[in-house]
Amino acid sequence: MKTKVFRWSFLPSIGFLLSGVIGLTGCDASKAIQSATVRLNKTHVTIEVGDCERLSASVSKGYSSELVWFSSNESVAVVDEGYVFGVGEGEAKVTAAYGGGYASCLVTVGDSGTGPVSGPKLNLNVTNKTMKVGESFDLTVTSVNPEDTTVRFSVGDTNVVSITEKDAKTVTVTGSNEGTTGVTVQGSNGVTKVCQVTVSNSSAPGTDYNIAVDTNLNYSGSLTIGSPKNQRTFMEGLLADFNKYTNSKISFTIADFEESNGTSGYNSAKAMPAVFPYASDQTMTLYNFDALDNIPTSNVTWIRNNMGGNDIVKAATYSKVVGYPFASDNGLVMFYNKSVISDPAMIDTWDKISTLANSKGMDINYKLNDGFLLAPALMSYNGGEPLYVLTPGDNKTYTAESHFNSDEGLTAAKVLRNIIKDKNIRNANDAPRGDVLVTITDSSKVENFKKNLGANYAVAPLPYISEGGPRLGSFLGYKFYGVNMQLGGTAKTMAHNVAKFLCSEYAQYKRFLAYSVKPTLDMSMTEIHAEFRTAVEAEPHIAALIEQSKNNGVIPMRAVSSSLWSQTMVTYDSLADLAANAADSKYIDILKALDKGLKK
Repeated sequence: MKTKVFRWSFLPSIGFLLSGVIGLTGCDASKAIQSATVRLNKTHVTIEVGDCERLSASVSKGYSSELVWFSSNESVAVVDEGYVFGVGEGEAKVTAAYGGGYASCLVTVGDSGTGPVSGPKLNLNVTNKTMKVGESFDLTVTSVNPEDTTVRFSVGDTNVVSITEKDAKTVTVTGSNEGTTGVTVQGSNGVTKVCQVTVSNSSAPGTDYNIAVDTNLNYSGSLTIGSPKNQRTFMEGLLADFNKYTNSKISFTIADFEESNGTSGYNSAKAMPAVFPYASDQTMTLYNFDALDNIPTSNVTWIRNNMGGNDIVKAATYSKVVGYPFASDNGLVMFYNKSVISDPAMIDTWDKISTLANSKGMDINYKLNDGFLLAPALMSYNGGEPLYVLTPGDNKTYTAESHFNSDEGLTAAKVLRNIIKDKNIRNANDAPRGDVLVTITDSSKVENFKKNLGANYAVAPLPYISEGGPRLGSFLGYKFYGVNMQLGGTAKTMAHNVAKFLCSEYAQYKRFLAYSVKPTLDMSMTEIHAEFRTAVEAEPHIAALIEQSKNNGVIPMRAVSSSLWSQTMVTYDSLADLAANAADSKYIDILKALDKGLKK
């Protein structure tokens, strides 16, 4: 499949040449080489602003949990794991992609004010707002049914915005600090709507933030940079900043490149972008594809000194250091609703969660049939050290060591069997609804939880399995920028400098402001700006990641084989089939099979 690209020049005489929107749906399906087939349960849905519709997908030759979802117009609709949220009037195509295959659904969003239930309605004048610190706007309920409906306004993060009541149906929203939060409007008629507010400050971060590269590189030429589709505008700004702060005149091309897709859509590394983002579990795939260049020794030293020491270097290594780290945003945390749980101590152990869910008749969202959640849970009793280790060898070979068939693995397997069989468990990671007590899922989904929970948004570290026991295990996955080893000469040198800039303090602060992701910078360094440290530590999901890492609750993600995910998903089915009184030998047989599969 050909990759859709967007080209522009930052040369002053040319300006931006972006026009129109090109997405996967523009591909000629008859010519696309697809290794997998994706099907959606719907091809067209109609929803209201503020409402949600669930799309489900099936995948041949793969797992639906690995699908990449995106929307062609996020000002109309956003999507997360198949859940489509109406943002503004209009149409958008929501696409699910995997392994070269994809399927799309046309989403029509209306703004009549009618809710998901016929009859009651509540309509807002604004559902998505971006403004600067100090600016204000009025949020108004423009229509309701029945007419005597009363409404209550609340703010998810009062550090980001404040509200002042003007009358019974209007509040003034004022930006206080950079960030994103929801202003929730709840009607006595049972309808709830959320206005998502993003606050920015054009002066932050300032020019005194470390950009990692020489301010007078004075490069000219052209480079293709890979970026996730929904971050294209953000990447445009960073690349413009690179030219601005280094006195360069590089003409950049943006290519759609999802962080988790590896080599999908490319027949050779030569066709891939010069610089591209990737998740740590794609390292081996990209390295064996001849797509990852070794990072120069001086840059490795810089990463070690600025990114948290040897741990981050190990995470960026496959044979050699091959990645520039820019985020550690996909660890697992626990989201919950403050209107249901007033004190996180109520849910700090699994026993408490199970008991509380049972007493209230509520679900626990914990998608243990997903390898990314099950694999670290199986490591819970190993003190934060992986029970699976991949060691690179010569000529792109590797040795896999697996030690799940051990005393630690047996203990964890028994506990997980009981969790899997808990009657309140629902294998999902969607944002909490009225019938959900807690959701344990990837912390990178934070924005959807903020949006859906509004003032009731809250996050806690993963629970301890029992009083005095270990926490449920979590991976901490990293995101990197790779430089394409197929480049030569000046192009390769330019690409390494661009990648280094993209993981600098300056770029990581801007990325944190835009997406609330955990930076890979060593936040204890005195060189890091105080407001950066303070802002990061104030984010509930990042604070949860930091807290659970203090007591071996996090296993750092390094190069892995994709068999880690597929094999642990087989293990899930085997554990789910065990009776409560199953003998140890039954568990050991399962763990032996897991070890054998992972060593292939």
